[in-house]
Amino acid sequence: MRKLLPLLVLAGCAAAEGQPKNPEGPMIVELFTSQGCSSCPPADQLLAKLAESTSIAPLSFHVDYWNDLGWADPYSLPAWTQRQHVYANALGDTRVYTPELVVGGAAGMVGSNTSAVMAAIEHAPRPALLPATAAWTKGSLEVTVTAPAGADVFVAVWEAERTIKVTRGENSGRALSNSRVVRRLERVASAGKPGTIMVKLDPAWHGVGAVVFAQRPDKRIVASAMLPSR
Repeated sequence: MRKLLPLLVLAGCAAAEGQPKNPEGPMIVELFTSQGCSSCPPADQLLAKLAESTSIAPLSFHVDYWNDLGWADPYSLPAWTQRQHVYANALGDTRVYTPELVVGGAAGMVGSNTSAVMAAIEHAPRPALLPATAAWTKGSLEVTVTAPAGADVFVAVWEAERTIKVTRGENSGRALSNSRVVRRLERVASAGKPGTIMVKLDPAWHGVGAVVFAQRPDKRIVASAMLPSR
């Protein structure tokens, strides 16, 4: 972890050095994790460090296939497990596992391998900036965007950080902190079309934020934008 912060600075400054003609969006980084997995906390900690960079948009998807081994992760959903299976098919992987981190929808690796993660982020094609508008209320988020040709646009809504004490399973007795916990993932617009969606927010969620991204059928993420916080 001691090498992480210099690498984050490098990742955040790389785009500025070349002064690109077109503005860029944040790199979408997705961690598939579980509170029932003893190998996951280091990856969760790495994801929290990645969230310190404005050039990266990390998302934490809690899968449900560890839930029958002693601890039911309260943030897990079958939909997140399905998303990981879709990535396995797209990346030519024969298995799903935790912790797995997917960079830009195009490369998967062990989520606690700091050097591999940072190298993948550094070498991944940068997503274009996705023009989008957001309107927050106490109980909802309205997003409007026009999807680029060949890619659907999605919005991911997260909680910034939650800490919970695990009482059973492989992490029994530990207080685990999870960052950028995805609570909702919704399609806003189909490829080449405009779209608007109203996402309902649970008042129990804390530190809510959101990012939009355009994803092709091959799962590569080609454009993105961080939405202003409410």
